[in-house]
Amino acid sequence: NSENLSILTKIVSNFETIHPDLDITKKLLERIELLKKTSIGSTINNITMPDQFGQIIGLDAIKAKYTLIDFWASWCPPCRTESNLLNNLYKSYKTNGFEIYGVSLDEDRVKWSEAIMEDMLEWPNVTDFAGVDNAAAKAYGVYYLPQSVLINSNGIIVVKNMSDDDLELYLAENLD
Repeated sequence: NSENLSILTKIVSNFETIHPDLDITKKLLERIELLKKTSIGSTINNITMPDQFGQIIGLDAIKAKYTLIDFWASWCPPCRTESNLLNNLYKSYKTNGFEIYGVSLDEDRVKWSEAIMEDMLEWPNVTDFAGVDNAAAKAYGVYYLPQSVLINSNGIIVVKNMSDDDLELYLAENLD
């Protein structure tokens, strides 16, 4: 994660000095760059994908004080459990400026659409049906599910992977 980014950058820099031509060096440098682009305080990259109706929805079209980018999948039990809490938070804070933008790592259109309906997800949900190779997940360094990124109205990452209780507290403190 990006909590120790300065230390990781120094370690990778030292490693690169000793092993400049190794494949692992290139991968480590790429990972450091990804962490820099997705750390708290960074400006997010736009996501543009189709929703379950085939309509293209860009993250930049969401205008809210805070938007939670929720990375999930229909086949992920913890994701499905978390959707209950997100439903409650959405109902409580939507009128105060809270929005959710769901990005699914599903490959199966039917299972994805069924999960949206079963879990009563009212916010925009998008996917490219690439599974774990989802373009947005790769751009945001998503390696496990569920993961989330909370951005402010300027597209700045303010929190990443906050616990359910902490997210609720954060919203209560910042949107009430």
